[in-house]
Amino acid sequence: NRKVLDDDEGKLVAVNAVDAERLLEGLVPSEIYTSSHENALRTQAVAARTALLSSLGMRHQAEPFLVCSTQQCQVYSGAGKANPRTTKAVRDTRGQVLFRSDGKLVDARYSANSGGISENNEFVWGGKADPALRGRPDALAAKRPEWKPFLRGVNAGNVEAFLRLTPEGAYAGRTSIGAKQLRWQHSISLAEIDRLVAEGYPQVGSLRIIEPLERGFSGRIGAVKLTGSKGQAVARGDLHIRRLLGGLKSALFVVRALGDPKSPTAFEFTGAGFGHGVGMCQSGAMGMAEAGIGYKDILAHYYTDGQVRGLY
Repeated sequence: NRKVLDDDEGKLVAVNAVDAERLLEGLVPSEIYTSSHENALRTQAVAARTALLSSLGMRHQAEPFLVCSTQQCQVYSGAGKANPRTTKAVRDTRGQVLFRSDGKLVDARYSANSGGISENNEFVWGGKADPALRGRPDALAAKRPEWKPFLRGVNAGNVEAFLRLTPEGAYAGRTSIGAKQLRWQHSISLAEIDRLVAEGYPQVGSLRIIEPLERGFSGRIGAVKLTGSKGQAVARGDLHIRRLLGGLKSALFVVRALGDPKSPTAFEFTGAGFGHGVGMCQSGAMGMAEAGIGYKDILAHYYTDGQVRGLY
């Protein structure tokens, strides 16, 4: 059923009234490649169902709907976008969700690619540490000797060595999509980055130095100091930093100035992963499924205090 209502600003809002399982049939194919292994699709279905149910009543409290159809909640493209493979995964796992050991639903966050190591929830969004959302290395990487120095985390001293690791050493890099996301480079001209910085920090002037100030368990950056021709500023927050510096795939990166260090012409970023890195790595889940690992075991790896149980 669809209703058209006025929101608080007088704008027309189309609201679909659908049950959870029907909604998931149009949601899951928007959140994962439908060609993925069937166990990756089941993994996504359970994570998406948990994320959906755990968010009810927590967001959009002033709106005429419970969840939206964008990335703020989860992407829902409508029943017309349902795919037979993802619909089967939703139906195979009907009613299954992730519970924490304290009986609460897991806050089932996920992102496209962890870069080989996931991040603690409180580092990205603040708040309390969630026992189900602990940073940890990729399941395959944890078994490989070249990844051993990073099992306890990535920091300022070893991040460059971490970024030199090759994709085949992690499940997150063992698919064609994952290999492109596990490691990346991005360059941005001085003129473009000055434009972006000026919008939020006009006191900086023309940018000279980008200095990471703090890194989380995964090496993702939580704050950067910007030094320019006029002054300095500190930018904080995963998504804010990524957008400020030109739309970076993740905040797990190192940066170097190109040209004269005192007056650079551009900045080059070398990084890992795609997204915030908290919870499930979708590329890693796809790689694990292709290696023959079942969906419940995949979920147990990414949500360390989570257990799959039937809610209905």
